[in-house]
This record gives sequence, structure tokens and C-alpha cells, in this order.
Amino acid sequence: MAGGGNRCWWQAGLVQALMQRGWTLPRNITATSAGAAIATSFLTGTTEAALGACKKLYSANAQLFDWRALMRLKVKFAHQHIYPTWLNSLMGDGDYTALQQSKSQLNVAVTQPARWLGMTGSLITGSVAYLLDKKIAHSIHPKLPRYLGLRQAFFSLNECDSAHEARNLLAAAAAAGPFMKAQKVKDRWALDGGYIDNAPLPAQTPDEAKRTLVLLTRHYPDLPQQFTFEQRQYWQPSRKIPVSTWDCRPSTTVDQAYELGFDDAKRF
Repeated sequence: MAGGGNRCWWQAGLVQALMQRGWTLPRNITATSAGAAIATSFLTGTTEAALGACKKLYSANAQLFDWRALMRLKVKFAHQHIYPTWLNSLMGDGDYTALQQSKSQLNVAVTQPARWLGMTGSLITGSVAYLLDKKIAHSIHPKLPRYLGLRQAFFSLNECDSAHEARNLLAAAAAAGPFMKAQKVKDRWALDGGYIDNAPLPAQTPDEAKRTLVLLTRHYPDLPQQFTFEQRQYWQPSRKIPVSTWDCRPSTTVDQAYELGFDDAKRF
């Protein structure tokens, strides 16, 4: 499951529609950023509660940036409060038990800074590489970030020792600067997994690749909605998802993103 901020509500609608028709979650799921949080909601059965919590938090938030904090020489985005609070709606202490009992294993992808670039250099490099890929290359799985020294790591959400540790891992996987601060996972700094690959893939055998479904959140107009790439099956939105990736104000159309996913699944 790819990341993509609010676009990941398309994945939520899609999977919810499939599950209503008897589809069951696969045994192994890999995800990053907001896609990892949405995947967590499937394992804990909290998708609808998470959607409601998201809309409630957005409705109470009037601005993206706290200008008063800037007067105190601090940079404060609304996401720094909203995202951790939202994670409680899908991974509370009571939901941790459901995670432990789930038959599905969720591997969460994070980006680890390049040793020679440090944290600040890795953030700048990762952001530039992301923009180059998005605006120019349009590649599904970019290679530039790895060439620049950024490293990808996977951690099992199911193996976290507590709900707090699970939330920290999910927050790290979505730590895209400047909106969210980096987090430490297993004593190492971790950033949004999308800096390396917005649709992360672990090492796979050819047989595993053939049995893999990748849920994208970007729309590639030159490709069909379902297609095969490097032996894997891909499913993309039928059109550009009608929601801002990073907006978290009352006007943010998360419902429309969810409904597009639900409708795409129904048509399929």
C-alpha cells in the first residue's frame, strides 16, 4: 500500500468495498506513510472510526501553520498535533489486542538518513528527489534516492511491544519534513518511507512478485486502472483522487477520496 497523505483514503474505500463482498486481507501487507495507518485500521477494524476521527480533527483546525509559534522562533505545523492524535483512533491501547490477534502481518517501511548527508541533508535530498520523480520521471519505483545514500528499512507493526510503540512506528513512517518531525525506531532515526519509494516493496522471489497486488494513490493517466509491472499486479485510482495530499482543514475532501475508492471497487 502506497503512501500519499489524504489520498490514502482511496485505499480505505477500495478495501472496505472489497471486504463487504467477502474479500479477506492478505497474510502479508507492506505499507508506508498514511498508507501504513490505513492498513493498520484494517487489522484493528477501526477504518470507519478513523475516518470519523479524521473529519472531526480537520473540522476543528483552521490553519496549517501556527504563525504565533514562528514569533517564538519555532516552526509548528498542524500535522504535528493532528496526526499523532488521529493515530489514537486506529491504534489505541484497546486496539493493540486486535492487532496481536490479526492473521495479517503489517510491515511498515521507513527511510533512514544517509550517513554522509546527516538528517538535514537527507531531508533536503529526499525532498528534491521526490519532486524530480513526481514532476519529471513519473516512475512508479524511483531509484535516485538510493543512489544518494538514503536507506529503506522495514519493521513489523505486529511485533511492537505496545500500542505506544506501534503509534511511534506509524508516526515515523509518515515523518515528512517540514510537516512532521523524524522519530527514532529501534534507536535509529526514521523518516517517511515515501522518500525512498512511495509504494515500498521488500525483496521478493519471482513467485512472490507474481502474487503481489500494489495499491497506488497517484493516478498515472497513461496506464490502465489495473496493470502488470515487473510481474506484480497494480491497481491505481480511476482518476486523480479529489483531495489535497497535506491539507487538514475543514474543507479537505477526505469523503470524496474514500467514495472514489469505494466506487472503483464496485465497478471492478
